[in-house]
Amino acid sequence: MDTCYYCGLEIEMPFECNYCKDKFCSEHRLPENHRCVKLHLIRAKRFGEKKVIRGSGTGRQDNIFKKIIRKLKR
Repeated sequence: MDTCYYCGLEIEMPFECNYCKDKFCSEHRLPENHRCVKLHLIRAKRFGEKKVIRGSGTGRQDNIFKKIIRKLKR
């Protein structure tokens, strides 16, 4: 019987990670759930090293208000 590499739970039917090749239980089978060490490398290759730039989070609301103000000024 195998054990989950992340939590140590004994499992009859382990899931093997496609990236790190370790065995996990059903709860930790996804790379995000077991903090896969190779996940960030795969993402960097697929999507590039660029970081997502986020604003204050009100960009869409600001645009809507600007449109309303422009229409009112006419």
